[in-house]
Amino acid sequence: MTNLKTLLKKLKYNTRYLIKANVEIPSNFRIFERRNTNFHHFFLKECTVPKYRDIEIDLNKQIQIFGKFTDKYVISKDIFTNYDFSKKKLKPAFFNIADVKVPYEASRLQYLQKAKSGKIDVNKFSLIYWNSPMDVAIRNINLIFHLFNIESDRKIAEILGNNTDLISSYISQHYEFIINNLENKGNVVGNHYLIELTSILLTLATFNFDSAEEDWQYFHNELLSELNNQFNEDGTNFEGSSHYSVFVTEALIICRLAIEEKDKNSVILQKIDEIIKSNYVFLSKLMNKGELSQIGDNDSGRLFYFAFDEDAPLKMDWLFEIIRKLYQKSNFNSEEKRFEYEVNSTIPSLNNFKKAAHKQIKVFTKDYQSYCFKDFGIYIWRNDEEYFSVRCGPIGQNGIGGHSHYDQLSIECFTNNSWIARDPGTGTYTDDIKIRNQFRSLEYHWGPKPKIKIPEEDEFDCFRLNHMGDGEVLKSDKYNFLGFADFFGKRIYRKISFNEGKVSIEDFSKDVELEEYTSWGEQQNGIKVGFSNGYKRII
Repeated sequence: MTNLKTLLKKLKYNTRYLIKANVEIPSNFRIFERRNTNFHHFFLKECTVPKYRDIEIDLNKQIQIFGKFTDKYVISKDIFTNYDFSKKKLKPAFFNIADVKVPYEASRLQYLQKAKSGKIDVNKFSLIYWNSPMDVAIRNINLIFHLFNIESDRKIAEILGNNTDLISSYISQHYEFIINNLENKGNVVGNHYLIELTSILLTLATFNFDSAEEDWQYFHNELLSELNNQFNEDGTNFEGSSHYSVFVTEALIICRLAIEEKDKNSVILQKIDEIIKSNYVFLSKLMNKGELSQIGDNDSGRLFYFAFDEDAPLKMDWLFEIIRKLYQKSNFNSEEKRFEYEVNSTIPSLNNFKKAAHKQIKVFTKDYQSYCFKDFGIYIWRNDEEYFSVRCGPIGQNGIGGHSHYDQLSIECFTNNSWIARDPGTGTYTDDIKIRNQFRSLEYHWGPKPKIKIPEEDEFDCFRLNHMGDGEVLKSDKYNFLGFADFFGKRIYRKISFNEGKVSIEDFSKDVELEEYTSWGEQQNGIKVGFSNGYKRII
């Protein structure tokens, strides 16, 4: 029955996109006039390749896409499978065949931020370069950044001969496409729409044109609405992913600079500041050896690509540098204090429950602080060098779980400069549903070990979690944690105790048998089964 349902879904999906009209690229668009601006100086000063980093690009040689080298800068293929999309009827995904995200990534033109030589011929762009509105929006952002670089007489690669009038006209075409293809409807309105709004507001802060002021008022208000929809009360992002939190924080930095350029008294600026600063604290607590933990999905998407290292894709120090430059007078102490609280609720008796007591972990050799990120759903104990966390809380995207994993009650642990338990990352998305399900699975995370088999989602549910509920924390302080979650209808509690630097972990359930961990990942750099060092970078 399940296979029949999947087959019918496939038939409906393929028929829908077979009869759907092709993407329309705007042929009529407005004349853009460059505004006199100040905010572009921040991008020119802080958002360029650091001189001490050897990550500049020569388009005459090769670029990297998801870590893989290619000698072509215009791509209509999935370079990992060699599948060519240029002669296909385009769809959002080619399940178990090829990854549309590969040409999408190339279409963003993010390599312009690093390229010091080479020429780009826009006439070679295939239709797939216009198939994803969010990726068109990111390309538009990169075109505007490139325009700023042209105006500053920097040595950079060429596109449209680096003629500012031609590039402005090209940006106008992109703007029309974006506003006519907004991804603001459906079960989940998330980072795609936020990025599109970011691109629109950046354009409006950079150019004057007919109806620009009307557009500004509308999209400014749309952003305010999305901040309320997409960010939790504590400022963390509703998608439930640490790396998507970086992505949307990058977007809000651009939004802030654009809005301040247009209206220093905008009511939205204070809220943006609060969100950026909250994420500065939140993300900093997930950093170890300069790398950001991969809670939830990580598609390695970047807006500030100038500092992104394809060979070290989890390195995120550059984001904190940008935020500190943006808020030079802030030490973020007051923001950090907001997350230093305790959770205390009524605790049930677990005396008659089935129990699994796991191998004790020696974590802390010096004092540490506990942090509660309840809205996101992660609890952290750490100092500068030692780290322990447990995931417990809401499933992202208001319960849809498009970028969430089966990681409730799962731990991470880093001590003595090495990993004891580490989140596995993402692997890939739609091109290999088996790998997608593996990296999302309970088996790949350091959560409880119930003797149950959770059904795998098919390709049409690969951005949804159907068999795990929200987690709930009953107690969390410097020395204790107790929380529970339901896995395939079976409730499991996890109790964690901290005593003299040692961490004891016990699981309890009335509903299912539980197995013990007699060892962790101390011999495999924290890896339980597999690990992905960023999107498509499976180790």
